Amino acid sequence: MILLLLLVLLCVLIYEHYFPPIPKQKGVYPYALLLGCPCHDDGRLCTSAKKRCQRAIEAYQNHEFETLVITGGAVKNQYTESLAMKDYILKQCQMPILCETQSKNTWENMVYSKKIIQDHPVLIITSGTHARRACAIAKKHFHQHSAIWYPEHRPKHILREIASRLLYIKIELKKRLH
Repeated sequence: MILLLLLVLLCVLIYEHYFPPIPKQKGVYPYALLLGCPCHDDGRLCTSAKKRCQRAIEAYQNHEFETLVITGGAVKNQYTESLAMKDYILKQCQMPILCETQSKNTWENMVYSKKIIQDHPVLIITSGTHARRACAIAKKHFHQHSAIWYPEHRPKHILREIASRLLYIKIELKKRLH
């Protein structure tokens, strides 16, 4: 029983080390980083992408950021996530938008967006299941960041995020060992 409790405690400590709490928002951000989602094969936005876009529109209208950077390349088909999301947003709300079109995963989202955002504070916009891992990665690229999200409760997305977090820990552990 004690061994099991120690194992659970170790897992919690590892998790908290790699995925610390999301920093609190601090004022108006010069940039918000909207993380992309793959489009359907016919070019339509998936539900998650629409929800992320709606969250970005709300945040802009609430004066939480000044310029939106949308990130995401053509991951699963020929449709570029960031451009499709930009079109969706601009049909509903006019705001300054820059697009990053090369990235294919969350790590690359941060790497390529850093070239646009540079050292400015950034507000990350994503799903609730993805926010903590996105912030853990953002911490390596942006000195000041926070996140906002929409709630995500779909089992498929939760399971995919669990797998992604385990992979992230594995990659980070390998880096430390080399």
